[in-house]
Amino acid sequence: MDRCYMIILLGLLLLIEQCFALTKPTSIKLENNEYTGVLFAIHPDVPEDPQLIEEIQQRMIIDASPYLYKATRNRAFFKSVTILIPQTWEDKAIYQSPKNATFEKADVIIAEKNPRYNPEEIFPASPYCKHFEGCGKQSAYIHFTPDYLTHPHTELFFGNKGRILVHEWGHYRWGLFNEYADEIADPDESQEFYFSQQKNKWVPTRCADDWISYNLVYDPKMKRYRYCVGNENVGYEDGCVSIPMPSQSRVTASIMYGYTSVPEIVDFCDSDPADPSIRHNPEVPNKHNRLCDTKSNWQVMMEHEDFKDGNNGPREIDDVTPTIILARVKQQRTVLVLDTSSSMKGHLRMKKLATTARNFLTSLDSNGNAVGIVSFSQTGKILSPLVNLTSDEAKRSLAELIPTTTTSGTCIGCGLEKALEILSDGDADPAGGEIILVTDGVDAYPARTQNMKDQYIREGVIINAVAFSNSASATCIDLQQSTGGRLWFQADNPGSTGLHDAFLATMQAGTTTAYEKRIELTSSSRLLEINEVISYGVFIDDTLGRKTTFTFSYYVDSELPVVSVIITGPSGEVFDKSYQGYGIDSTFKVIQVIIPRTESGLWQVLVTNIYNGRLEVLMSVSSFASDENVEPIIATAELSGSLTDFANGQPLIAFAEIRQGFKPIINANVTAIIERPADNRDNSYPPVKLQLLDNGAGADVTRDDGIYSRYFTEFTGVGYYGIKLSINNDNKEALILQTIDSEAPYSRTLASTDPDQLLKGNLPKVGDQHIPLPGMPTPKPSYEEAPNFSRSVSGGSSRVKDTPENWKVGDDITGPVKITDLTITATSYTEGTVSLTFTAPGDDLDHGKASFYVIRYSDSTSVFIDDVANTTLVTNDDILKGNLSSPAPFGNRESFVVRVPVRRDSQTVAFSIAINAVDDVGNVGAMSNVAHASLRQFVPEAPSSSTTMGSSVSGSEGSVTGVVVIIAMLIVIGTVVTVILVHLFKKKGHEK
Repeated sequence: MDRCYMIILLGLLLLIEQCFALTKPTSIKLENNEYTGVLFAIHPDVPEDPQLIEEIQQRMIIDASPYLYKATRNRAFFKSVTILIPQTWEDKAIYQSPKNATFEKADVIIAEKNPRYNPEEIFPASPYCKHFEGCGKQSAYIHFTPDYLTHPHTELFFGNKGRILVHEWGHYRWGLFNEYADEIADPDESQEFYFSQQKNKWVPTRCADDWISYNLVYDPKMKRYRYCVGNENVGYEDGCVSIPMPSQSRVTASIMYGYTSVPEIVDFCDSDPADPSIRHNPEVPNKHNRLCDTKSNWQVMMEHEDFKDGNNGPREIDDVTPTIILARVKQQRTVLVLDTSSSMKGHLRMKKLATTARNFLTSLDSNGNAVGIVSFSQTGKILSPLVNLTSDEAKRSLAELIPTTTTSGTCIGCGLEKALEILSDGDADPAGGEIILVTDGVDAYPARTQNMKDQYIREGVIINAVAFSNSASATCIDLQQSTGGRLWFQADNPGSTGLHDAFLATMQAGTTTAYEKRIELTSSSRLLEINEVISYGVFIDDTLGRKTTFTFSYYVDSELPVVSVIITGPSGEVFDKSYQGYGIDSTFKVIQVIIPRTESGLWQVLVTNIYNGRLEVLMSVSSFASDENVEPIIATAELSGSLTDFANGQPLIAFAEIRQGFKPIINANVTAIIERPADNRDNSYPPVKLQLLDNGAGADVTRDDGIYSRYFTEFTGVGYYGIKLSINNDNKEALILQTIDSEAPYSRTLASTDPDQLLKGNLPKVGDQHIPLPGMPTPKPSYEEAPNFSRSVSGGSSRVKDTPENWKVGDDITGPVKITDLTITATSYTEGTVSLTFTAPGDDLDHGKASFYVIRYSDSTSVFIDDVANTTLVTNDDILKGNLSSPAPFGNRESFVVRVPVRRDSQTVAFSIAINAVDDVGNVGAMSNVAHASLRQFVPEAPSSSTTMGSSVSGSEGSVTGVVVIIAMLIVIGTVVTVILVHLFKKKGHEK
């Protein structure tokens, strides 16, 4: 997480879909300098509150638009924003159709707090941005809390909400990171001051450079601020922070530095050397420089497709007031569009489709959601109009219409045409309707399908697609991306669960509250030999246990049972065919065991093949939240894109987010299973298992934020790669973040605090509570042990459309991943040494281990940007600890102690250091972040408590050191004493 972690709070927006990075769709477009399709969404569990809508509209979105326009130098503003009202709120005449907007697609969510950003109830929870990927990549969402938006003191202490939204937009849309020392989001790399090699002095971590500020330290015993001990030559004492004045005359940047409440701050930092008020400093040790290769905010923004190649150039616009649409979630309407072409006969495809679709329909909750059915081959055919599923009878009658036979031809557009007819029946508005398209072949009528795609975009209808085998048309990707849907892959081989996953995801999307959400604990598909017995266990944790369903689907025709199922609960109770809730449906080829209330603990499942042949069985377990007041453990998954440009070196990344409500869960076991296509010689390959990690290295952006990530590199050729995640707490190490201990963490999104007032002891309060301020003790997270739990979730699918030239399976063309957490842990001026640590990269990105390291240093940061050849290579003779030729496997911590030359004519000697890793065939990984080592003769120490307060003397940083104050006081006292003594001696002489 990150500042997107600002620490104090935020809000939400419509749609024509594009996918910039994650497979999570977004409908944002920037054309003619106008952002449209921006979606704010209020979580269904948030109580109805008209003030909340008013604050989002008037105090955030409307204020943000002109500020964004100014900050982008007349390049962008919010033209159209939708606020999505949940179905749990009362309907009103002013609420419009949501079109294809859903909470899951929101750019900004309004939901209950994430405790990481709400340490104390008296203060509103901080806004933050959920980063899945790194620099330049769009994030998952921005999160504001209702309390932040409606709290009476929010703007008084934290600044304008619209300005804060623009700061978060920088994180969210353009993949920018914080430019301040962030002890919450970046604790291992946080530095308040560093020794500038350009200026040859100690300066604060910030952008731009020339802020007017005081260097102060908070004394927790005295509960007061004082000037820091030290100076720009030797540095400052531990705990010293730079606090800007509430008004600035020399800088207008940077919005990502966080002090957006300062009126003059209206710009993002830029590398333009002609303007010091916005000038970016590439040597500053902040998270943005670390993850963005020292590029400025502005440079990263100009490389984004919003502005790349001159897109949306500056334009004078008189009115940048946004249009705000209030839309309310409607009843879910879904049409199944099913391929019945002759190719569906092979590999049990038609049987799998029929069984899965029927099970989907009969398992839906009787909540009135409507489903229709269309089949297509050479033509399209309506099998059922929309039917409201209000009873088991209605669900079964509809399921019986699922097709089971095939005919020749594949016309995807024909099926989509009939589906749109169903959604538009009786002059109904089709907007917001969803399609589940299942197809296995090449579209014979692409022009017709393209025409339907354009119509679906205009009507606001979503297409979710299932590519059934690698023969499925690549049109699937175009359809789902263009309309804001999702993509899944169903392979022919046993073990694939793509169809099941697609239908389950659609069922989950139609629910309202967490209490009504069906949560899958496990699902898998197995091929059983005759009489084969398999057993497995599944943990049902105490957040679940209501209407738990064990499902076993198969694909052979038989009036007799083909599998025997015995389920044993934690206390030994047995559920078999004698149990009343044990149901066998030979027509729909499914066995379901439904238990209204299950005890928490380990459940054992025994499955026996009693059929007279081999049998493929899909097994799943799902449950609902145990209580309306209990937040269930949730797992979600994403991929880095529905298309992966492997030919040009683009990797595929799998992500998982695990949380209870919005509380992050860390240290869980997260395994991704990736199905791979056959190569160009039709050689098949087994699925690959990857452990996803939340360690802040490799593909993972931030450690311990509940987001687990990993690169996938074992490609087998062109085709679809389906990803499923299995998540558990088998190692019993998972922890749930509960709160932040101690004082609330300081956030640069707080209103600027006058350091003169702090020195006078005037600390701002909310009621009788002091607001959190810079330099106050850094809070520590408080965790609770997670229960033993199991979860299963699909990450969807991504298609590789081409491979590198002359590439063949097994070729090593990928180098080690970039090291992004190179950190200086200690230095010694006397010994001339620098201690550094980092997370070991892999051989292929974050897999395996590298062959050797190349470490370089220089007395200039700029040389790493402009002329790496002029840096100094570290040799084995320079290594006092560590081994350049023996890297550890990815994920392990590496430690080195390096000898460097020290000039004794300076009180501080500084070096910039960076690392490359190289694999066994010579692939060189990208250069690491540049770390800054400062070797000091001594570190200033705090004075005794009796001399902690200094006089107000202004220096270049608007501060004075405590040492200077004390010396000055001693000089004054000495002078006064001398004058008195001289006077006395003179007087005595006269008397004589």
